[in-house]
Amino acid sequence: MGKKKTERKKTTEKVIKQLYAKSGNQCAFPGCKEQLFNEKGDNISNICHIEAAEKGGQRFNENSTNEERASYENLILLCNKHHKITDDVETYTVEKLKEMKRKHEIAIAKKISEQNVLSKYPSALNLVINSLGRYFLSDTIPDEELNVPSPEEKIKFNNIKEYQYIIESYRVYQGKLNKIYEEIEKQGSSKKDLVIKNIKKLYLKEKGKYGGSLEKIRANADRIIECVENELWKLANEQIDEEVPREAIDMSISVILTDAFMRCDILERPI
Repeated sequence: MGKKKTERKKTTEKVIKQLYAKSGNQCAFPGCKEQLFNEKGDNISNICHIEAAEKGGQRFNENSTNEERASYENLILLCNKHHKITDDVETYTVEKLKEMKRKHEIAIAKKISEQNVLSKYPSALNLVINSLGRYFLSDTIPDEELNVPSPEEKIKFNNIKEYQYIIESYRVYQGKLNKIYEEIEKQGSSKKDLVIKNIKKLYLKEKGKYGGSLEKIRANADRIIECVENELWKLANEQIDEEVPREAIDMSISVILTDAFMRCDILERPI
């Protein structure tokens, strides 16, 4: 008998919703304005694998698992034309496609920040806090009581480029977030501390990939923020089933992530 073929894992509905929420209804290929849904509401987009889902496909990585191949990090939304173009694996490498996706999603996040989605869905921030504070990822994160530098100083020190606009835009929501945290604490809940420490844990995990080298951390600051953001999305997706638009969830995660950055729980404190 021949070797049994590994079954291709199906992408979950929540991951698909996350992809479309961060897409802005637009193909991720640079300069392309093709919408993912036409005027009739028909989905004309392609959910494309960066590393192929099956052996023989473009950029297939035999060292990846089926779960990783079906994960959010390995998927990108493209129109039909650019799906075919990116079959050119020499030009469109794994890293190039991941960079394409990241830059597109950051550009869309800028637009969402200007639409004040949270004012339309005020419950979204509470939902995300509850989901991120549901579990404690580690009990080894020490509390720190240190002076917090200005966001501008910290952005410059960590050499943040792509996420600079996001941090500068979402810092204005810190007051609203703190009020929610205060209400949660009044109810005797420790979810604020859990959310902050969980983000710190995720950052330390990413930091460890660079051996703790400040030079490498500064060179990869945007990539580190992206990885922490993706992990927060996974935690939120596990818990949030309410019919809240994923754009509101995405904005809430950006607010919480920016707050953690300003508290120095993600990336490095200026020396």
